[in-house]
Amino acid sequence: MVAVSAFEDGFTALRANPILFVAGLLVGGGSQLQYVDHLIESPLISAGVSLLWLIVFPFVLGGFIGTAQTAIDGTDPSLTRFFTAARTHYLRLLFATVSFVLLVFGTAIGLGLVGFVLGIGTMALAAIHEMAAFTAGVVSLLIWLVTILLVIMFVQFYDTAIVIENESVTDAFRRSIELVRSNLKSVAGFSLAWLGLLNVFFIPDYLLQLILTDAGPADVLPIDLGIPIAVLLPFGVAVSAVGFAYCYTVYTAYYMRLIALSSAVPEST
Repeated sequence: MVAVSAFEDGFTALRANPILFVAGLLVGGGSQLQYVDHLIESPLISAGVSLLWLIVFPFVLGGFIGTAQTAIDGTDPSLTRFFTAARTHYLRLLFATVSFVLLVFGTAIGLGLVGFVLGIGTMALAAIHEMAAFTAGVVSLLIWLVTILLVIMFVQFYDTAIVIENESVTDAFRRSIELVRSNLKSVAGFSLAWLGLLNVFFIPDYLLQLILTDAGPADVLPIDLGIPIAVLLPFGVAVSAVGFAYCYTVYTAYYMRLIALSSAVPEST
């Protein structure tokens, strides 16, 4: 099975090439920049740091995917390979990432407007039958959520298409849609497993978010863990670094297996 093999490839590549954890550490540290405002109490600086990270992230991602590709291929990955891949694909990854965000948010806002119009009708329906109105509201919310997830699933491989196959921005999205459509069942299963695993690695990050907001962990969990921020923050960096390194190595391996599978199957005429 392609998905299972990709998870095995990721473990093998990481075990043989610890340098991948260096790139993972960059992302792990960068993911914690969102908490700068809680440490320095300056919203302006916090916004600037967050914007800077959004600009830098495609550089780190491109370098990581390129390095992971060489590790999976069995060649010798290095920091030179990391910076070469990052520099070569940066501009396309930056534009593609912005396009991806706009596409997802545009879909969410567009469907939200449709839901708002339907919500007016639901309010009128509530005056007639409350259960029917509640059901209609739940169904519309599920349609909104599923549609957004489908959009993300179909275009998710734009970054690997750029780095591994050297596609342009528009061709990268087309390539992703083509591969997902041809392997829909496999990609759906992989995406669910991959996303679930990634969220496990981000549990310390979620706990930190609870601590730094008005709701504490005790409001969500049955017990107060009593973990100080000074411990949880570096621990979150380390765990997210490992999680990113493993999950995105698996992600790269899965894409490489998908394109190998698609090239092995002759196109129908």
